[in-house]
Amino acid sequence: MHQLTNKPYKVILFGPQGSGKGTQAHLLSKELGIPTFSMGQLIRDEIATGSDMGKRFAPIVEEGKLISDVDAAVLLKRRFANPDAKDGYILDGFPRDRAQAKAFDFDRPSHLIIIHIPHDVSLERLKGRLTDDKTGKIYSTKDGHIAGEKTPDGGILFVRKDDVPEAIEKRLQIYQTETFAVIDEYVSTGIPIHHVDGLGTVDEVQKRLVDAIEQFCYVPH
Repeated sequence: MHQLTNKPYKVILFGPQGSGKGTQAHLLSKELGIPTFSMGQLIRDEIATGSDMGKRFAPIVEEGKLISDVDAAVLLKRRFANPDAKDGYILDGFPRDRAQAKAFDFDRPSHLIIIHIPHDVSLERLKGRLTDDKTGKIYSTKDGHIAGEKTPDGGILFVRKDDVPEAIEKRLQIYQTETFAVIDEYVSTGIPIHHVDGLGTVDEVQKRLVDAIEQFCYVPH
């Protein structure tokens, strides 16, 4: 683990579907000692509590729809208030569009990291993708995993409704238009942005991420 030198370190990690940003976010979280979370995971966690809000979210998620931007802001504010986020956080893939960015204007990220991979690589990587329903971690049938399998974290692997070919293509198109617009808007405000090549092994990409930020973010113990 490395020690941050410009706390709090608030990073938004962007990347198209299949770029491995979820995996990299978890690895970077361990490296920097700050938590990572995605909106999807926050929603799943809320549903798991059985709260009134969670009960309201459950049918929305089941139908493959999105919760309101106001509700998303409530979840984020509550998560940011946790003691483990005092030194910063890694937000995985949020905000996705300008409306979400507006709802997120109560906090300002310190850095943006974008993982880049070609369109055809995104499509290929997403074939056979499985998600841990407890942690949100990604697995693949290409590695011998199957839907319904129990994970070391106590979750169950499942195929997300938006991990079918038609939905994947739509999500990639949304990323290229709406999410890129958000990135451009953040860049225009002067927030540092770091571009990382997402091709290669998990370890190779992780090294690029660390190399991209260690010059100004932290020093070794």
